[in-house]
Amino acid sequence: MRIWIIGLATILSLILLIPSIVPENSPVLKYLPGKKMNLGLDLRGGIHVVLGVDVQKALDIELDHFLITIQDRLKEKDVTGVELKHIKSDKEIEVVVRNAQDEAVLDKILKDDFYNVLTVSDRKDRVTRIKIEPEYEQRTIAMSLDQARDIIRNRVDEFGVAEPLIQIQGNDRILVQLPGIKDPERAIQLIGRTALLEFKLVDDTKDPATLMALVEKVRDQVKFKNNFVAADLERLNAAIKSELPEGTQLTFEKTTDPRSGDVSLRPYLVKSTTVLTGQALEDARVGSDQTTQKPLVSLRFTKMGAQQFEKITEDNVGKLLAILLDGVVVSAPVIHERIPALSAGATISLGTGNRKRMQDEARDLALVLRSGALPAPVEILENRTVGASLGEDSIQKGKFAGLIGAIAVVIFMLLYYRWSGFVADLSLVVNILMLLASMALFQATLTLPGIAGIVLTIGIAVDANVIIIERIREELRSGKKVRAALEAGYQGAHRAIFDSNLTTVIAGVVLYNFGTGPIRGFAVTFIMGMICSYIASVWFSKWIYEWYLDRHPIQKLSV
Repeated sequence: MRIWIIGLATILSLILLIPSIVPENSPVLKYLPGKKMNLGLDLRGGIHVVLGVDVQKALDIELDHFLITIQDRLKEKDVTGVELKHIKSDKEIEVVVRNAQDEAVLDKILKDDFYNVLTVSDRKDRVTRIKIEPEYEQRTIAMSLDQARDIIRNRVDEFGVAEPLIQIQGNDRILVQLPGIKDPERAIQLIGRTALLEFKLVDDTKDPATLMALVEKVRDQVKFKNNFVAADLERLNAAIKSELPEGTQLTFEKTTDPRSGDVSLRPYLVKSTTVLTGQALEDARVGSDQTTQKPLVSLRFTKMGAQQFEKITEDNVGKLLAILLDGVVVSAPVIHERIPALSAGATISLGTGNRKRMQDEARDLALVLRSGALPAPVEILENRTVGASLGEDSIQKGKFAGLIGAIAVVIFMLLYYRWSGFVADLSLVVNILMLLASMALFQATLTLPGIAGIVLTIGIAVDANVIIIERIREELRSGKKVRAALEAGYQGAHRAIFDSNLTTVIAGVVLYNFGTGPIRGFAVTFIMGMICSYIASVWFSKWIYEWYLDRHPIQKLSV
């Protein structure tokens, strides 16, 4: 009966491994239960991206939110004439009140609504400086990184990548590895696209012509170009800061000529305070303008976001509300009336250009916003694309190394231990088949270090068989019969093999939990290899001996 278990395990392993051997378009696959084994980035090719997360921007957005909340709470308490300002350089909120009574109201609001969140850092002449509590600041940074990681994972899942690696590195970085990706450029755009959606009120104290005159005055000095990036815009604002009203910043709406590709700008002076962010979004869908049939993205707010949007529109009727995506204005409609919470929503028009390209851009933008806007801007710090040819080369070299190692071990065991070496080799073959089948069954990812783990597993598995055979030799030399020596040999070797395999598995679990991608790939195959090695070396090899002795009552065992 036991020999049938070994045969069944071997056949089942082979069945599970067939999808990884035959071509992907083979008709045989539809009759098999298993799936193709996943190959890692180093074997299959793909992209390796390290993203830097601007966690300080996340803190700025949080302070903007606190500022608006404090302002609303003061209004509810009938406290008027209060000036609130976000001092970004110090990461603080400055509140100027009229008298000591208003100060007391402010303190009560901070105690009741912001306990362990905000604290007073300085107070002088009715001017109160408020900062975020250090513990809450660390929690906000950690939460921003966790949220960014989860959002990137959602985007990758919608993009359809098997076994991605997405993990936080340090205090402001996220590592992304996507094996087998077929469109690396589009994947990188979707992953790294911040889609930081902000709603800001437009300051109309300076007309567009005046703003463009300011830009032209310093354009050459700051090397500002129409097709600017975030760093260019930041330099421009720093250069003209003294000529802009306090608490405002300059940004633009870009328009691209569909024929020439030239980019033209329309300037907007917006309030620095963000009144609403992409965190308030519930859904984003691709639609089209009923008049022009141009693609657009329709936004729907969450319940709380809709209520905030209603209040913003109620307090600012007749003003422009700029919708910014990654710091660039995509739309700046006039607020004609209060928009009730029940119908709150907004649309993003993508301008002009090739219809198919605009449709793809709208689809990608909706995907990014729907899976979640990143809580802070991200920058691609490192970007490597691993070609499939390198992966094929790695696979071939890994196969060759593993094959040479296995053949050397098999030959040594046969020459040194003769028939007992053959039994050890047989259990080793079953061991490797079960290991590979387990990886295919559980959809574990095979990496180049994983192949090294398999080769090491072969050595450790043979080591267990060597311990068993040597113990059997000792028992035979002491005068015991073959079957008695076999039982005593396995019983004596079992504890040592079990203890060594268990401690090795524990070490593998530690490597998996604390290691990065390559180390994890090694740990996965190593852990599975130790489990399969124990089963094959201690149980299967013994069952083969017993099956043979039941049919051939021999007096001397070839060891």
